[in-house]
Amino acid sequence: MTLLFRRAGRHLEGMMTGALPADVRRNMHTEVLVALAYGAFYACTIPFIPVILRRLGASPDMLALYAALQFLGSITSSLSIIVMRRRRTMTVILACWFTARALFILVAFFQGAVPIIVIGALFWLLEGFVIPGYTRILQKIYPDQVRGKVMSTVRMGQVLAILLVTPLAGWALDRVGHPVLFPVACILGLGSVLLFMRLRVDEGPLPPRQTKTFSELGEIVRNDPRFRLYLFSFALYGLGTMLAWPVYPLVQVDRLQLSYSTLGMLGLVESVLWLVSYLIWGRFLDRRGGLAVMRATCAISIIQPLVYIWAGAAWMLIPAFIARGITSGGFELGRINAGIQLADPDRITEYAVIQSTTIGMRGILAPFLSAVLLHLGMPPSGIFILSAGCIATAWILFGFVNAPAPVSQPAVSAARWPFRMRMPRV
Repeated sequence: MTLLFRRAGRHLEGMMTGALPADVRRNMHTEVLVALAYGAFYACTIPFIPVILRRLGASPDMLALYAALQFLGSITSSLSIIVMRRRRTMTVILACWFTARALFILVAFFQGAVPIIVIGALFWLLEGFVIPGYTRILQKIYPDQVRGKVMSTVRMGQVLAILLVTPLAGWALDRVGHPVLFPVACILGLGSVLLFMRLRVDEGPLPPRQTKTFSELGEIVRNDPRFRLYLFSFALYGLGTMLAWPVYPLVQVDRLQLSYSTLGMLGLVESVLWLVSYLIWGRFLDRRGGLAVMRATCAISIIQPLVYIWAGAAWMLIPAFIARGITSGGFELGRINAGIQLADPDRITEYAVIQSTTIGMRGILAPFLSAVLLHLGMPPSGIFILSAGCIATAWILFGFVNAPAPVSQPAVSAARWPFRMRMPRV
């Protein structure tokens, strides 16, 4: 029976990734195990925090604050350049991730909305701080020609864990509550960090350009108009998605009064589509590049805020969760690889830092803008319309960004509307 499962696994792997060098395959297998453990940890904690906060009495302003604090790590990620000058990238990543995921043990001792917001803020600070370093690790261990397929395979393992665990987590929250479930999930989070240590990475010395001061980051934006337009489009897309984030829990709790179990089932729908989407995004990425993935993701993202305008029952949110599932995979693969696609190969970390900082800036500003609009009397439906408008504008602007075609494909053909974009070699 064990031999049968091994053969089936090898056959499935071959269908998804094709032939891979031995070192790439080993690292992929390790990352799949990491993804499974982290996916289970994520499913038990992160999706439920906004609803938990609302049920603990958190105001719309507090929800906006929590949404903004999720981007502390992104906006401070530029400091990771300094930290990684004298320390190995893997060492910094492991230290930050281990500390971040260990924080959830504290939920057993400190309860209430404010402690959860503080713990969440520290978690996101440490998780996001090392994103540029993680991008550099991915560039080192996976060749350009297969990175999309390998990353999609790894992420499918993560989403599979989320798919299986999310309904169980919703059931457990209804019965034992988050003070019990979160510390248990913490064990899975720490296990994922220990597994990540098994990756074989030859980092080599940091390129000289990646050890200079912050002024060089500004020079990159000023001197690279193509990347500057991409950053503006990327920021506008993020602004549109983030404007609606603090308002979604208000609809789920106040208007629809959804239980944790119902949210768990909706999360199951999201996870199924998230899982399936990787089968498409990985190959789309290798054929068309990260920029094309970002624009396609942007087009699909418009669905989510529009659905919440008219939602009057739980089942009416299904299209929104489907759209979020599809775009979750596309955004994760797209943003990493679009940055690599547009960057100077010797300055991957710096380009990743700039993109990560952009994520942090729009992530911190957008929820507070949403809270201000609510205070000024704008109804949730107005914020959803504004959100969709920003995303649609970003989709148009992405189409004007020229990017080199992926190495594995000599010529890139135009996709049908609404994903059409020009991607000449440069």
